[in-house]
Amino acid sequence: MPINMGLGRIGERSIVFKRKFRWTFEVFDICGLGGDRIDPSFVKLASRPNISFEETEINYLNGKDWFPGKGTWETITVTYIDAAVDDLRPLYRWLASVYEFNNPVTLKQGSRNNWAATGVLTLFDGCGSEIEVWEMGNMWPQAINFGELDYSDSEFVTVELTLRYSNVFYQNLCPGFQIETCCTGC
Repeated sequence: MPINMGLGRIGERSIVFKRKFRWTFEVFDICGLGGDRIDPSFVKLASRPNISFEETEINYLNGKDWFPGKGTWETITVTYIDAAVDDLRPLYRWLASVYEFNNPVTLKQGSRNNWAATGVLTLFDGCGSEIEVWEMGNMWPQAINFGELDYSDSEFVTVELTLRYSNVFYQNLCPGFQIETCCTGC
């Protein structure tokens, strides 16, 4: 029987594609619960969370097998356009709460309730409806790159953050199916 050489399901009108340019990234709860929020308008580039698993190696006779171990949420990188506006005050306040880089004498570091924020990455469809939400808890900047300057470049100055977080809550809003495990127990 010959195979249909068309696009198949991917060509159907009802398919909603997740697009790389329809998203926002917001940081909430800076400096404690209900604290400042970083305006998502200045985010230029971000990535969705990734998880990696340790592996346990089992050796027996002349063979090896591997089993998944502990999962680790990998860092994400978020790049902000650095503009001379008051809207970015919460960003710099958050960075200084982790490491007070603007005061070379004291170099204070805040406690967890000062630097642990919540990051929310939201993807949208073409009509502006949410289709996917990633909420990252206990998030803090692991690295800050204030970017390079170049006389021959007309681009905007950026601040690139490498963000570490402890936990993730994922919501699939379109088509809205629940993610279920195949775990059956003993």
